[in-house]
Amino acid sequence: MTVELTALVWSGVLLFVLILISAFANVKAMGQPWGISNRDESVPSAGFAGRAKRAYMNLVEQLLVFAAIAIPAHAAGIHTGLTVLAAQLFLAGRVAHAIIYLAGWTFISIRTIAWLVALVGTGIYIYAVVTSGTLMLTAAPAIAAAPM
Repeated sequence: MTVELTALVWSGVLLFVLILISAFANVKAMGQPWGISNRDESVPSAGFAGRAKRAYMNLVEQLLVFAAIAIPAHAAGIHTGLTVLAAQLFLAGRVAHAIIYLAGWTFISIRTIAWLVALVGTGIYIYAVVTSGTLMLTAAPAIAAAPM
């Protein structure tokens, strides 16, 4: 498995862990009866439970974009030093972001810095794919030759 796909897999594992942390924090905040109910009552957005939910939702947003680039790039055989660096930046930024968010650290905008590291990783990946020369922006020949 390539570094890029490995980063994608570990990002998925991180998402799974964050969802579990959020679920347990919600039950702890709201109580066991709420946990087994239909949850008509919302969880407070303050405190650890709120941060846990926001951390996993934030990862969902960035992971979707990263996966939408990494999977087709892998299928197209795009694997360069830049894509490896991009994947490593993305995963490191997302792990740091999750830890910082759950801990509630806010000094020197550290959470935003971690988020930006992951975003830069995604941006580098986009650049590497777009400049690889393998993107096809035209219709496939079979489609273009089909009678109208």
